[in-house]
Amino acid sequence: MKKKILIIILLVVILQYFSIFVFAEDSLTNENVNTATNEVSLEDQKQDVENKIEEANLELEYVQDELSATMIKIQELEDKIMSYEKDIEELGNKMKALQTSIDDATEKLEIASQNYEEKRNMLTKRLVAIYETGEIQYLDVLLKSENIVDFISRYYIIEEVVEYDNVLIKQVQEEKDNIETTKQKLENEQAEIKIIKAKSEQTSIVLSNMKTLQQSYINDLSEDEKQLQEQITAYKQEQAQIEAQIFAANNNIDANIQYTGGQMLWPVAISGTVITSGYGVREHPIQGVAKQHTGIDIGNAPLGTPVVAAADGIVTYAGWLGGYGNCVMVNHGDGIVTLYGHGNEVLTTVGSEVKQGDIIMAVGSTGNSTGPHLHFEVRVNGNFTNPLNYVKIP
Repeated sequence: MKKKILIIILLVVILQYFSIFVFAEDSLTNENVNTATNEVSLEDQKQDVENKIEEANLELEYVQDELSATMIKIQELEDKIMSYEKDIEELGNKMKALQTSIDDATEKLEIASQNYEEKRNMLTKRLVAIYETGEIQYLDVLLKSENIVDFISRYYIIEEVVEYDNVLIKQVQEEKDNIETTKQKLENEQAEIKIIKAKSEQTSIVLSNMKTLQQSYINDLSEDEKQLQEQITAYKQEQAQIEAQIFAANNNIDANIQYTGGQMLWPVAISGTVITSGYGVREHPIQGVAKQHTGIDIGNAPLGTPVVAAADGIVTYAGWLGGYGNCVMVNHGDGIVTLYGHGNEVLTTVGSEVKQGDIIMAVGSTGNSTGPHLHFEVRVNGNFTNPLNYVKIP
């Protein structure tokens, strides 16, 4: 907002300057006014423009100083609020997963208990039958065989009876062990879900208090400050949504590949490119908010310049991605992902296997961009890292 105000002021002043300049040129043509006199006049006007610009800069700096104390407090609270909201969402997801697991374990426990009772009853009946008939003399049964065929037949029957008894005993024991394991798992998950629920409730209370405190600061802001606050909040929320999309894109596709290591290829296929903005904390060129620049901006590349895959991999995202504009992400395996933003045109599709040097996009200025360039990121297990650890400026 502050940068926008300054830009508007500058544009107005510059337009006034050029209007005066054009008017002076017309006067020279139509009225044949003395050249030397007009040169002095134009120089005075130029100096007047520079003085106004300097005054505007000083005024803006004064406004920034006035805003900083309250706005910084609000933004610190905003960051904490978003962090707690993320924690609550993650705790909610854990509770849902645990509840699903508990429901599944409860169902399995019921089935296992039924199976156990059935087999236990069968084993009980079998043991009662053995007890009632007395000790079985398998040798006597075999000796009563009338011939060799009868002997073999009796032998296999006895073997099957013994095997059946052994299997039944084993199954009963397995079902019993399964029940005990399931019960223990169920108890652990029920205890865990209670802890998570309590933590979620505590976090919700802290979140509510922080929102109340933040609102008290916001109420003291001027209308211009409130508008700036809304823009910053919207920007942060968009960034959070984009990060969620990036996470989902790179975790929903099974990239069965392995990063082979080595230096990655410079992602812009043209000579003479330069880094116009490096990795690290900077002031956002449009939002005017100091934030981590998660990659490098590669400039001096005309609109439509080919963008190539820095290494072999699988395309996990290809399309519009908020402030990144037209964006492509490539998963190289072992948790390493490269991201290419602000493209004029996407030239690949999700799921495509690409080789190092394959064209995947064209340089553009889409999304939050002030001119044609490539925004290039390298992420390791979802964490930002300096791309210059993987590529070198050609």
